Amino acid sequence: MTKELEFLINVSKTARSLITEDLEVYQKGENDLVTNFDLMLEKYIISQIKENFPNFDIVSEEFNTNGKLSENCFVIDPIDGTINFANNYPLWAIQLACVKGGKTCAAVIYAPKLNELFYADENGAFLNDKKISVSSLQKEKTICAVEGGDKISRASEIIGSIPHIRSTGSSAISFAFTAAGRFGAHLFSKDSPWDFVPGIYICKMAGAKIIEKKNCHIAANSLEYAKFLENVSDKMNLN
Repeated sequence: MTKELEFLINVSKTARSLITEDLEVYQKGENDLVTNFDLMLEKYIISQIKENFPNFDIVSEEFNTNGKLSENCFVIDPIDGTINFANNYPLWAIQLACVKGGKTCAAVIYAPKLNELFYADENGAFLNDKKISVSSLQKEKTICAVEGGDKISRASEIIGSIPHIRSTGSSAISFAFTAAGRFGAHLFSKDSPWDFVPGIYICKMAGAKIIEKKNCHIAANSLEYAKFLENVSDKMNLN
């Protein structure tokens, strides 16, 4: 395990311990929420990065939202799936990634309510210390996760040959489930790096085929499936 991954695992677990029953929920936007713990966890994680990796930049959702990755940086989403979290729905996660030399080298998706820690580095992708890989099923037999607001209903109209479409309400969870073979693929349609950088890397290290372009981030268990979803994305006018 690399030192970057060990750091991400430790800091995510400690961040989880900061969450108590004293939940406060605020309206962030018309269809979005933020909680006191989003802010608290992000401040803690940033402080640990500055202490342990002072020469790395930070790209995070609540405090540094320019969305620009640098050559050496950490990508932070303190609680991905905040609406789920605020409603005591267990599909949320702390997700972190380290970019070194312009390439992602370590990532963590920690889902405390599921007691599941997904992580990856150059040694592969793992769930609770067991190596994972993508599904071997044909796309028609798998679940396809689509995240991104109204994109779900639009995708349902287009993906006629894939009957099993789901939305977890958390891109981190959907990418993690794809890496673990629970979903066959995940199509994510936003460009905020804290939403997809950790998950894309974990999926890649689990053997997923990756396609990325503007407003389109796909991880699938086969290149055929990934290209199919890229075509779906084009028809949804996401690009």
